[in-house]
Amino acid sequence: MTKHEIDCEQALDQLVEFIDHELPGGKHDALQRHLHTCKSCFSRFEFERRLKEKLGTLREAEVPSGTSERIKKLLKSF
Repeated sequence: MTKHEIDCEQALDQLVEFIDHELPGGKHDALQRHLHTCKSCFSRFEFERRLKEKLGTLREAEVPSGTSERIKKLLKSF
């Protein structure tokens, strides 16, 4: 692995910031290259991206009680 490559653990640690466009240029580019070559991390990226997209379309009143806490617990387990 060169100094510009990242492993799966690093990729997953930076995934949320990548989805939110909060990674600096070099880290963003390295993660993007990793996602192009790693099916496992790309699948996780797609799941997280779609989840965020879906949650963004919901209004708070439509979310059943307890859902927010279940999602927080799920995200903490990763």
